[in-house]
Amino acid sequence: MHNLLHPSLQKWIYNQGWRDLLPIQKASLKAVLKADSDVVISASTASGKTEAAFLPALTRVLQHPQEGLNILYISPLKALINDQYRRLQSMTKGTSIAVTPWHGDVHYHSKKTMFEEPGGIILITPESLESLFINHLSWMKQALPSLNYIIIDEFHAFLDNPRGQQLQSQLNRLENLIGRHVPRLALSATFSDHSGVAAALRPGQALSCKIITDPGNDQDQLLVQIKSYGCVTTESDSDPADNGQTPDDQQAVMSISNWSADLPEDLFRLMRGSTNLVFCNSRADTEQLSQELSALSEERHVPNEFFPHHGSLAANLRQSLEKRLIEGKLPTTAICTSTLELGIDISGVQSIAQVGPPNSVSSIRQRLGRSGRRDHKAVLRMFIPEASGPEDAYPLYEDTILASATVELLLQHWYEAPEGGQYAFSTLIQQILSVIASYGSCQARELYALLCEHGTFKLITPALFAQLLRDLGKHELLSQMKNGALTLGRSGEKLVGNWTFYAAFAVPVEFTIDYQGQILGSFPIDNELEIGTPFLLAGRAWEVVFFSWEHHRVGVKPYQGRAVPLPVNGSGSYIRDKVRECMFKLYQQQEIPVYLNRTAKTFFTQAQQSFKALNMAQRQVVEKSQALCLYPWVGDRAMQTMALMLRNMSLRAYSIHSHIELEYVSVENLREAIAAILRLGEQPPQALLKDIRFLRSEKHDHFLSRELKLLGYASRALDQRTALAAFEKINAELEARR
Repeated sequence: MHNLLHPSLQKWIYNQGWRDLLPIQKASLKAVLKADSDVVISASTASGKTEAAFLPALTRVLQHPQEGLNILYISPLKALINDQYRRLQSMTKGTSIAVTPWHGDVHYHSKKTMFEEPGGIILITPESLESLFINHLSWMKQALPSLNYIIIDEFHAFLDNPRGQQLQSQLNRLENLIGRHVPRLALSATFSDHSGVAAALRPGQALSCKIITDPGNDQDQLLVQIKSYGCVTTESDSDPADNGQTPDDQQAVMSISNWSADLPEDLFRLMRGSTNLVFCNSRADTEQLSQELSALSEERHVPNEFFPHHGSLAANLRQSLEKRLIEGKLPTTAICTSTLELGIDISGVQSIAQVGPPNSVSSIRQRLGRSGRRDHKAVLRMFIPEASGPEDAYPLYEDTILASATVELLLQHWYEAPEGGQYAFSTLIQQILSVIASYGSCQARELYALLCEHGTFKLITPALFAQLLRDLGKHELLSQMKNGALTLGRSGEKLVGNWTFYAAFAVPVEFTIDYQGQILGSFPIDNELEIGTPFLLAGRAWEVVFFSWEHHRVGVKPYQGRAVPLPVNGSGSYIRDKVRECMFKLYQQQEIPVYLNRTAKTFFTQAQQSFKALNMAQRQVVEKSQALCLYPWVGDRAMQTMALMLRNMSLRAYSIHSHIELEYVSVENLREAIAAILRLGEQPPQALLKDIRFLRSEKHDHFLSRELKLLGYASRALDQRTALAAFEKINAELEARR
């Protein structure tokens, strides 16, 4: 089928030494060449998705040359743009198509040619695209009329988050600007619900969408192991995957990141001498773990191979590590956040590690795709610290079971589907201000038609939009002219004039944790911590006694009960209902998963024994020494909603791991509270969130009235329907106990 491609691209294929196109490339060829629909190309990492989109797209551009920009390529990461730039330069060599990378780290001289003679391919991030809308709208009008394709890489990274909402709005604005629809090609990891992906690619679906998937390589192998750490003593922990070496699995003291001293020792032993990616759930963890691994290298007089990689590092440090990984000349292990989950093509990654339980199956699937490109043997190790210890009469080791559930669903090829249903007020504020900054002024009805009625924010009614505009006016972000048109107010001009405005997402704010004047550390927090909230830090349990947004400070005192680390801002999506349902099944199954190491098997077995002893197959309410625990087996959004509803009934209730813990609550108190919750039924956000003082969890939410702030928060963080259904089941159980 490659004879359908332009001769210069056929020559490029020959020079690559390819005998034939890959299956995903053959399947995509005609759909992309036709250019009459959107196309989702869904396949695993390193399956040839980039060529599946670009080879036919470039062929059409070369066969029908036109002035102006031909292909707009959008990426979530600068590193991916840099990598694709190198690949596309090779692919387009000898043609008339220019390739221009465009992001904050690219020097202006490289962009100047594109400004003077727009054409070819531009590789850009949503943030840089926002800058073009605001500062170079006239250039966009000149450059874009003949645009052939919009290619969106790693599309799954844009689902159910502010950047995705921003990108959807930008693409709608772009098509409104040039007066026609442009085919969108989305490259993405595999999905289990493709209909939701098509709807997310183009809300309203003015063009049809073709879904092209890759069945995968039957010869691919997955080698997976879960290693658990906690307060348990075993004689040995020898595993075949560890070449028979035996670390000491006795640990009783947790560090600030809740891992034992053996965890970095095991990472050092297993990763040293090869190329690996180790994913952590926070920037703080990446720094601490890389520091500990570097210290081990120095202590043992060997070259350091362990380096951190996260969004707060300077560009030159990130790029230096990326270059080392790509070249593959030296063994290198990157300790990273999600920054290396996508992007650069690293062909020699031997294994992937996940420290702490993952928040989604999709992220693990994407990370796993970074490994095994050469020998088709992907290696995944999860290192899971557990908080349970000898003081627990019936330990359930919920993080080990959660990690196991993730692996089970991964093996079943189940991945989280986009949920939608968010008002996204913060991103709408950004888009309102951006449109007005682009044109100088705009009528309110035109704004509503562009952004809401025919745009991304379809849940916003005219009444809600009018309330939002009034809120922006109160903060002097908008001002109304004599003809009724809206323009930027004094504060709006200042906000839009700052380069940080181009990003729809907020940078986490670091809060200092203070115990009687002693600084325990700092933590990125994006939501209010209620007084009395327990959490784990520096190996000890603490309770919040005061919380200050103004001073970015949290006061604490020692806490005697159970606690877990604070949730990490931006660590991942909410754990879905399906994952918790899988955990429930794992507690009851007869088999012990073969991918568990000796300690994890011990935890898994003890957890099943505890589950059986507590009769949890029939009971969701478990009485422990200091508290009642609810195990509804629902996702994070429903769990948070349930805990909130219980707190509104004056019960101390907090989500911990995969359950809700209630302190100093009797079964009768719980029964009465649940009966009252069920009588109230589904409540408006104002009633449900009445005792929450601060809800500034997205970038521009602080400009909203409390009514809109509560409505927006509820749409993205709560699930009343599932919560009430769970309470119905618990109520039936409690009534049966009478």
